[in-house]
Amino acid sequence: MSLLKGNTLEELMASYTEVIAAHQQELQEKIMKAQASGDASNIQNICIEAQNIVNALVAEYQEKISKISGSDTGEESGTIYNYPCGVDLDAIVYDGDRDLLIELDNDPDIQKAKNDLLEKYGAYNTRKQLLKTSLKLTQKLAPHIYKIADTCKETLKLDKEIEFYVYQDDQFNAACYPPSEDKLYIIISSGIIERFSVEEITFVVGHEIGHILFEHHKYNARGLMDEGRDYLSPLHAMKLFAWGRAAEISCDRIGLLCCKSFAAAGSSFFKLSSGVTTASLEFHLDEYINQFVDLKVEMAAEEVDPADWYSSHPFSPLRIKALELFNKSDTFYNIAKVKGTPEITEAELEQEIAQFMSLMSPSYLDGESDSGIKIQEYIFMSGYLISMADGTVDQSEIVALGRIVTPEAFKEYMKIVSTLNEDDLKTKIVELSQDLNTFLSPMQKLNILRDLAVISSSDGSIDDSEVDVLYHLCYFLNINEDFIDRTLAEMTEE
Repeated sequence: MSLLKGNTLEELMASYTEVIAAHQQELQEKIMKAQASGDASNIQNICIEAQNIVNALVAEYQEKISKISGSDTGEESGTIYNYPCGVDLDAIVYDGDRDLLIELDNDPDIQKAKNDLLEKYGAYNTRKQLLKTSLKLTQKLAPHIYKIADTCKETLKLDKEIEFYVYQDDQFNAACYPPSEDKLYIIISSGIIERFSVEEITFVVGHEIGHILFEHHKYNARGLMDEGRDYLSPLHAMKLFAWGRAAEISCDRIGLLCCKSFAAAGSSFFKLSSGVTTASLEFHLDEYINQFVDLKVEMAAEEVDPADWYSSHPFSPLRIKALELFNKSDTFYNIAKVKGTPEITEAELEQEIAQFMSLMSPSYLDGESDSGIKIQEYIFMSGYLISMADGTVDQSEIVALGRIVTPEAFKEYMKIVSTLNEDDLKTKIVELSQDLNTFLSPMQKLNILRDLAVISSSDGSIDDSEVDVLYHLCYFLNINEDFIDRTLAEMTEE
């Protein structure tokens, strides 16, 4: 029997929200009764039942939204990017960026969190915040910046005013903010303005415009996870962060189109990754790219410094390699009207970049293989230990853990943890760590630790006791604990 009603997206969302709220209330009542009776096995069954109901509701929601939008006809849905500009955004976008955006748009829990966030805080007043915290650059103050803006607008056939702001910081950074109806807002650090060339700043500005064109301001990972802490799972957080990484690939393509120079894009990455802008180092683009020709081999190296290699953004070696491929593709040749013969097709381009990006995703959780089973058990047990860190295991955290392993595995692991005290659980995790250390590469272990960091902060906050557990998990997997500090800091910046 169908639980969701409505013939429009708005009606369907309202129905979903109502049903989920009722389900959560019923779940809490059942858990409280089971806790009062001391029946741990019944709590386990309640959590499994609750997870099955949520999965069924999500599946029904997605089926109904497909029927309402007409996306189940098997026909192409056409463009999904509607920002008014004169370039084919659907052709430029990285496929992983587009596909994840569609998933987020169709995810009822993400939409609920987005609507709740908007209802609570209203629309973000970008201009007010920027005027309060930074210096507005005018045509007279920074004529070269506005010439760069004109170049980007002409390339992208963009009929919108761009307003620039600067803030004092020697670090190289830039950001875009949610646009208003008639303006785009970009803020740049003083370090970039003072030490980047015109071509390099053009790449940076183009990149930031890309975030606006591809609607990357639509979902804020930290805000959504904080607002939806009671119903969003770690998988939602992982999906949001994966979309954030994929978004950077799309925006680099817009930056290249604007600056019209792969060399300038490469030197921008070089400065961003090395911090060196003086003649003390000679920049050679080929040398920079060749350093990372075989990324997979580098990733599997015995010695990896997480602070240098890993980020909530794609790391620079991956981004420059992805952009080099785009620069050689028929997609770039067609859009930029480059003469000559491209070296790779669009299909080859997207396939190779997807392989690179998979190194930073949790796709290694293959529940069918022996290694996948070990990894799932390790993540579940470690996630449970993190949940115990504050002295109380919240049942919403247990339900969330059920979203990252198979239902069969969840049932089995719940039986195991119900028989273990904290010390026994730590011993179990140490044993699992020793197994993982024999067959996982350093990068795979970094992926696991990053996912656990996401899980630990999926309720919108993380306390010192949870961080301490993460440090111990790093020690067990022979990874420097600085990786946790960096990962959590970057998640906070999102």
